[in-house]
Amino acid sequence: MTDSPTEARPRYGWRPWSRRTSLGADLAIGLPLLLLGAGWLALDYMLGHGLEVWAAQGDQERIDAADLAHMARIQEYLVAVLVVAVLALVFRAPWTALTQLLAAALAGALLMLAQHYWDRSHPGLSGSASEGTAPHYRENNGFRIPGEMSPASAQDAQKEADRVEPVLKRLWDGGTWDPKSVRAALLEVGFQEERFGPKGEWLGGTLSVRDMGPRFETDHYVTPEGALVGVRVHDDACVTAFVQKTNYVVKTNGPYPEGGCFEPPAGH
Repeated sequence: MTDSPTEARPRYGWRPWSRRTSLGADLAIGLPLLLLGAGWLALDYMLGHGLEVWAAQGDQERIDAADLAHMARIQEYLVAVLVVAVLALVFRAPWTALTQLLAAALAGALLMLAQHYWDRSHPGLSGSASEGTAPHYRENNGFRIPGEMSPASAQDAQKEADRVEPVLKRLWDGGTWDPKSVRAALLEVGFQEERFGPKGEWLGGTLSVRDMGPRFETDHYVTPEGALVGVRVHDDACVTAFVQKTNYVVKTNGPYPEGGCFEPPAGH
């Protein structure tokens, strides 16, 4: 009697993709990761970012720092979930990969909303807020970092800001924010428009008002309604402000190396 040949059993190597992860294990990993990720995003927005903004008590620099830190954390989370999604595909866990792609889509949407809010509240900045979190930001964007103000100049700048703020508030409350009207209103309270000679030499005056500048949206540039305001207080001190349909902001800062009181656009 001859022995029948035994069928060779399939040999699964050590490679993680050689065998699909069981459905139970796949769901047991993927769904909790999705829920934990969504919960973390919600808690970070309410308790992390929200408490930082509350603690700033209206200090715009601290609020801006909190906004940038919040967007940086979302970026880090987005990278992490994409890495997990790739690993899930390697281990043939499709449901885990799908849940992490959903988490990535949620994080991406939140990041886009945060960036959109930043762009609307900082119309003088044409670059992405996330640039502030990139390595070598100061080296690559030194021309967009304002100079230091002396204590005396900072006090004088704040006095001028206190003159500008009620004018912009009145215009904003009245639904007026075009550059011509803003300029006229500031001239009425005693500011003098900045004047330059044929060779660019400064002839006097401190006030400069311009439109909001072009902004790229989808596939073309648009210039939103509103006005940017700059007041040269001293060589080391400025008042910068803007007024638009959604809000107005007045702040003090040192001059920019290439833009004077106005922050130069990104992409230099």
